[in-house]
Amino acid sequence: DVDDDDDEGVAGASAQREYERRSGRERARKEEVIAADAVWRARITEEKPVIGRLMRAVTPRPTIGPESQPTEAWKVGAQGERRVAEVLHGVAGIDVLHDRRVPGTRANIDHLAIGPRGVYVIDAKKYAEGSEVEVRDKGSLLRSDPRLFVGGRDRTKLVDGVLHQLEVVRVALGDEFADVPTFGVLCFVGSTWGRFRMTTKTVKGVTALWPKELPIHVARAGDHAARVDAIADHLRQALLPA
Repeated sequence: DVDDDDDEGVAGASAQREYERRSGRERARKEEVIAADAVWRARITEEKPVIGRLMRAVTPRPTIGPESQPTEAWKVGAQGERRVAEVLHGVAGIDVLHDRRVPGTRANIDHLAIGPRGVYVIDAKKYAEGSEVEVRDKGSLLRSDPRLFVGGRDRTKLVDGVLHQLEVVRVALGDEFADVPTFGVLCFVGSTWGRFRMTTKTVKGVTALWPKELPIHVARAGDHAARVDAIADHLRQALLPA
């Protein structure tokens, strides 16, 4: 149970734990290779002194080296979540929950911002510096098919992920708060926005924006200002920290 009403959760906590788990496992594998190489070098020199020294000289020594991209991605993800938490901290009129567990799964929701208009489900994403966020219509003259591109690659699956999280939050709100609107947000850390940088982008009802725009977006006036605390308390109990 969560007894502390001030328990916001720790932004990026589950991503950081996953990074540390993967990083430790990856380093252990590399250290095993280095240790095995050292044993081989000692044995080959002992068994074949002349040719063994030659084989040692021409065989590169394994090194720890940089972490793999999948492992590094978890660390970068945690950094992005912490950045989003920074810009949401202290925003007047809202309550914020971080890193909430999706019931029955290992998945999590990065951030929930409860504001006067309703509940914002915020997925933080951090890509390579300068990766441009665009919306491209890949449909035809008869049927529109807007897609989200980041750094030239189709990332519309990120939108679908937020839509799923919105469903989770709607269920969590229950009958008591069934009238409270929910909004999906993708917050891109470190990306660029092309010629129309100051224009948020929307795909399938999910808004893509940059960190400094986020506080303005979630604190807009609405009909539920008096219920912010009650909604936040309800979600704090329904969606526990990951």
